[in-house]
Amino acid sequence: MADVTIIPAAGKCGEIVRIAAYARVSSDSTDQLNSFTAQIQYYSELLKNSSDAVLVDIYADEGISGTGAEKRTEFQRLMRDCRKGKIDRILTKSVSRFARNSKDCLEAVRELKSIGISVYFEKENIDTAEISSEMLLTMHSVFAQEESLSISRNCRMGIQKRMADGTYKNRTVPYGYDFIDGQTVINSQKSEIVKEIFNMFLSGHGVNEIANYLNQNNIPVPQYAKKWDHTSIMFILRNEKYIGDSLFQKRYTTDTLPYRLVINNGQKPQYYAKSTHEAIISKEIFENVQALIEKRKQNPETKIHKTYPLSKKIFCGICGCCNKRKKRNSGIYWVCRNHDENKENCNSKQIPEKEIYNAFIRLQNKLSSNCKNILTPLLRQLQELYDKGVSCNVQVAEIRKEIAETKNQQHLMSMLKLQGILDTAYFTEHSTQLDRKLMNLQNQLHSLMGNDEDDSEIEGIKLLISMFENAEPITEFDENLFGQTVEKITVLSNTELKFKLIGGVEFTEKIQRKKRCKK
Repeated sequence: MADVTIIPAAGKCGEIVRIAAYARVSSDSTDQLNSFTAQIQYYSELLKNSSDAVLVDIYADEGISGTGAEKRTEFQRLMRDCRKGKIDRILTKSVSRFARNSKDCLEAVRELKSIGISVYFEKENIDTAEISSEMLLTMHSVFAQEESLSISRNCRMGIQKRMADGTYKNRTVPYGYDFIDGQTVINSQKSEIVKEIFNMFLSGHGVNEIANYLNQNNIPVPQYAKKWDHTSIMFILRNEKYIGDSLFQKRYTTDTLPYRLVINNGQKPQYYAKSTHEAIISKEIFENVQALIEKRKQNPETKIHKTYPLSKKIFCGICGCCNKRKKRNSGIYWVCRNHDENKENCNSKQIPEKEIYNAFIRLQNKLSSNCKNILTPLLRQLQELYDKGVSCNVQVAEIRKEIAETKNQQHLMSMLKLQGILDTAYFTEHSTQLDRKLMNLQNQLHSLMGNDEDDSEIEGIKLLISMFENAEPITEFDENLFGQTVEKITVLSNTELKFKLIGGVEFTEKIQRKKRCKK
């Protein structure tokens, strides 16, 4: 028999393992061992003096349920960074911290394992690098999910009981109210705006007309809206809370995972409680408004709006307003909405739709024939800039740690205020200081995290190159190709357009108008 000597595998000798930590806590957690700050400090200290491992970043979701991965922005960022090859191993405190939805947990772990990334769950002592770990992980994730479902069911039962009793308090209050010390109270300034909206509607003004009036006068908008529009006005006009009543369970959360918030169209009971808070509008005015809304529904003057390839993609270069499609005897044109309403608002010119399509055809053909000379060098430059920015990871981790500590101070102060230990003046002064500090830290983080935006641009340009490098010249407008490549068109003048493509790259293209022959 031959004399055989076994030479052990060398492995990845000398390589530094890039480790990321994931933490998740409830915003109202009083358990200091599981607190937001404690977990971040723990992982920072754990790898502080390691010679063969480096902490790439700490990903921490705060105050967010673990039952749905899509709502956890930091978890999603962690997965994106793993796919980009920035991480070799993930540390997390427990299966329930990682995910309480067994489906999400297993899918994430399997995806990570397929790209060579292991996850270590400290509490359960499960390491996905080991072959036997998946069965244990499945069991623990199912237990965590059932625990979460049980807690959720109990919470819902308590909420429904308070709704039926008329004692349910919702911290989210409509425009015109504030939530102070557990009570819905009138905001003196915004309540006057609510009254004006109801009065304008009864006086014959349309919903869009009211929205335009409020925007033009710089009236503060509701928290959920960027500007006054049809939806925000109708939400106010139809809301029973303005007469002091409350209709509970207009929406409900589904019973199965993943949880979804859906409109209650009779699937669940609703509870109408009268006089739950002070009214802004009289019941007579409210009922008259509802009758007028129904009357306008029966005599609609609205048109059916069809979507076109250029819809919501072409904007005025002078005022920034979205362009609208106009059909005339001489053809189809796109014109600035502000100019169309009043020529004094904007002096832009209308552009024939056919000329916009022709400009896109020319741009498409230029890029397909010169892809290697235009897009490839641009991709190389962006990649170099991105690689230089990777060194900011340590600084990002330090800022995240400081953000966590600041939030923890905010939570502690809120608890002390609720317990009556801190007076209002002290609480207000120091809360303002902490808010200002937190805002500055988040601004710093945003500027450093610009690398993520660069990375998305890189991916967009790679996609453009793959589409253009083997593309054939086109002679007719291709709606699908246009939708895949163009994000925005800006009308710079009646002779020039600016196309913004995926990846953020922009190109200008001249409009070549056909000269009319003189007779």
